[in-house]
Amino acid sequence: MNLKPEIEACFAELKDIRQYLHSCPEVGLETVETVAFVKNKLDDFGISYENIGVNSLLAKVDGSEAGKTIAFRADMDALETTEETGLPYESKVVGRMHACGHDGHTTTMLAFARYLADHRNFKGTVLLLFQSGEEGFGGALKVIEDGLFEKYDIDSMFGLHNWPGYAENQIVIHHGACMASEDRFDLVIRGKSGHASVPHLCVEPFAAVADFIKGAQTIIPRKISAHDKAVISITQVHGGSAYNIIPDEVIVRGNVRTTADDVQDTIEESLGQLAKGIATTYGVEAEFTYNRKHPVLINSTPEPAIKAAARIVGEENVLTNELPAMGSEDYAFYMQKTKGCFAWIGNGKDSAVIHNSKYDFNDDIILVGATFFAEIFEEVMQQV
Repeated sequence: MNLKPEIEACFAELKDIRQYLHSCPEVGLETVETVAFVKNKLDDFGISYENIGVNSLLAKVDGSEAGKTIAFRADMDALETTEETGLPYESKVVGRMHACGHDGHTTTMLAFARYLADHRNFKGTVLLLFQSGEEGFGGALKVIEDGLFEKYDIDSMFGLHNWPGYAENQIVIHHGACMASEDRFDLVIRGKSGHASVPHLCVEPFAAVADFIKGAQTIIPRKISAHDKAVISITQVHGGSAYNIIPDEVIVRGNVRTTADDVQDTIEESLGQLAKGIATTYGVEAEFTYNRKHPVLINSTPEPAIKAAARIVGEENVLTNELPAMGSEDYAFYMQKTKGCFAWIGNGKDSAVIHNSKYDFNDDIILVGATFFAEIFEEVMQQV
């Protein structure tokens, strides 16, 4: 691999930083100590910064001349998972661990920050966003709501995520959809409760629920093209309190993933129609709500990232025809505001999967990720 020598020379220190961050994970929007640590490092590099969102941090590196502004993003938050790696730098916080590699992403961004601090001979401005709350806490939206795109005219934005199952010298970059949308729905079926021995005197909700669950599974094969990707999963059913009582209410919850906006629209409409039809058929009340949590992550301009990746790992190791992942990413909200790209860096073919208690970020790919950001920077920004 063709790594930046300046970044490679700092590997021992970067490894120590990553393993330190791994040992003290913070969850959600409460990344107070992580932000303080990042600020100290940016101070050392002579890079200015400002608070943004909720416990997120925006660093700014100005070039020697005015020009366009580009941005890079790294997430910082951990998960509520008990670590079982047995590593010497294992999480010191019971019930919390960096099981998605955001400790590595933060370190990768710090490595890139140091590189920028020593290479300011360019036209324009580079923004480095250290984001809290990616894991379902709305961190990206908090940043956007705090005025990121009003304060800065961002020409393009780039992000990355480590990806188990791919080799350390592989970089995956999609054209178009990269990661799925995530939607959540709730259905409350209300009938009339009574004794189980006299169901004819009740309005029993479970039969309606059973038909809703069955009907939901027909939406994708009958209303969605076989060329599109979509998933509808029923994840919760709650109702009843005793063996001999028919309850008056049953709650159904579920999760929807798609990789196209029109498919998302079709599924929301179809689930709503199904709930209404079942209410009429069974004489129950059906209260249906649908929440679009994350949009589809669309890579609108992957070309600079593809060129940058090829210079590092060779064209044969830049994979551009992989299927999008059905997991979601709040980086998608940034891609609704500006053009850009999100890439996957291989974490090793034998790596444990993310969100697993035995997962660990591969320190070797800090160099790959930081060099990747540096190469994108050089590809996009006009050098003086």
